[in-house]
Amino acid sequence: MKAKSLAALAAALVIAACASPEGARPDSAGSAPEQNGAGARFSCENGLSVQVRSLSNSQIELRLDDKQAVLNSAVAASGERYTATEGLFGKGAEWHQKGGEAYFEFTDPYGNKVNTTCRS
Repeated sequence: MKAKSLAALAAALVIAACASPEGARPDSAGSAPEQNGAGARFSCENGLSVQVRSLSNSQIELRLDDKQAVLNSAVAASGERYTATEGLFGKGAEWHQKGGEAYFEFTDPYGNKVNTTCRS
């Protein structure tokens, strides 16, 4: 009888651990910037400073100096990826973020493709 009680107790503990609120929270290291909040500022390796703000579950706003663009959620193997066909300078842009690091790609006003890594 003791073995059955011990097994039932162990099963209950496992189920309780799986259902705890701690397990239900998303990992903040891979989450998008605060939704509808002030967002996050990223400093990029090429000297740019980018402000990122979540507009919804599927859109973010990027601000770079006096330029801004709204990017839409896209499929990513890891982290969160956002793209737009008309980015900061009327051309495409991509923001791929995982934790406090992001890969940023856009086309500048002269048609040059810019790739840089940014950190919050």
